This record gives sequence, structure tokens and C-alpha cells, in this order.
Amino acid sequence: MKLYAFSDFHLSGDPPTKPMDIFGENWKNHREKILSAWKETITAGDTVIMAGDISWATHLEDALSDLKTLSALPGRKIIVRGNHDYWWNTVSKMKRMTDNAFEFIFNSALSVENIALAGTRGWIPETSKKITEEDKVIILREQGRLERSLIEAEKFNCEKIFAILHYPPFDEQRRPTKMMEIMKSHGVTDCIYGHIHGKQNFNNLPKELEGIQLHLTSSDYLNFKPLLLTEWNES
Repeated sequence: MKLYAFSDFHLSGDPPTKPMDIFGENWKNHREKILSAWKETITAGDTVIMAGDISWATHLEDALSDLKTLSALPGRKIIVRGNHDYWWNTVSKMKRMTDNAFEFIFNSALSVENIALAGTRGWIPETSKKITEEDKVIILREQGRLERSLIEAEKFNCEKIFAILHYPPFDEQRRPTKMMEIMKSHGVTDCIYGHIHGKQNFNNLPKELEGIQLHLTSSDYLNFKPLLLTEWNES
């Protein structure tokens, strides 16, 4: 059994109503690249963490085409919301509308073998020069959601806790945000995040901060292939 992470698919149906190659030649046919790599890599016994920005759809009903495409792929699928996941709804409705094909982390936690999983979307860093009063409210709310999720994760008494965010837990100067402090206080060992795109933004990304391993899982950063986080020997 293996644990993978893979995010920021930015799907928009088939054929795509919002082609992503306007952001670079590497995004050409990205949907096919993602689906092909998933099928080649992931088996039914594996788990895949998706750190947001799954579909460009505005409403859940419109996202079902993309979600059903993913639901047909092998593996257990866990999703945390991204800033472009406007289709996000109540967990109960999302599970019902997708026939329980996905598990969603929202003020909650899950476990995979000896690893507990917590998470939330996150938001822009509190050190941002463009921060607004509305941003400050959202930042505090997301910090609270992460705290609650981590408290739930601790109840599993697992060997490790992984935190899943969409936004990175550091600012443009690669300085840790309050989210790092919260994660550290709960013994998080690894943080999976997405949101960052483009080769120009992949330079000097921290691999570790505050003793926590950081894993960027944006699909273009991973060359549209899932990232293996860990694996367990079958007993």
C-alpha cells in the first residue's frame, strides 16, 4: 500500500472548457497526462491526497463530470479545498452527489495506516503587503480550522500527523506563517500543499521549515505525475 499526493488539476470537462496551455506549453493535454499517470501509478489499495483546485466548475452540479472522471480511477481519494474549488459544498452533499467516492477533510481528520491526516485550505500569508481586513478574517478562520482538524487528528494516536493545505505555509520570502506554528505545536511531521504554479515560482522552495517536511504537489511541479509520500509492506 502506498500514499501519494497530487493536486491542482484544474479540470474543466472533456474537452476542456478552460484549456490550461495558456499558462504554458507544459499544460497542453494536461487532463490526459494526469489521468494516464494516475492509472499507470496508483492501484486500488493506494491512497491519494488531493490538496485542492480540482475543478474550475462554479457549482457542484457542474463539477460532477470532473469528479466522476476521478472517481473512476483506482485508489482511496482524499480532498482538501483549494481557492478555485468554488463548487465546494457541505461535506454531506458532496459525498452524496459523488456516491461516497471521495473523503473530504473539513474541520475533521482521517487516518491512513499509521498516519493521521488533518487539513484546511489556508489563505494568503499574514505578512502579505496586499492584505485586506477581509483577508485577516479569513486567515484567522483558516487557522482555527487547522487547529480543530489537528485536534481531531491527534485522537487517532498515529505515529505521524500529516497536514494538508492548499496555500503554502510560508510567504514570498519563504518565511513560515502562523500555520507552521500551529502545525509544529501539534507535532506535524509533513505538510502537503499546492497552489504554486510556474517554473519561475519553483525556485528556492523550502523542503523543510520548523522541522516539518514540505511537499509541493501542484500537478505542473510534479510533471503531472503523483508524488509518492510513503509506502507500507503488506503483512
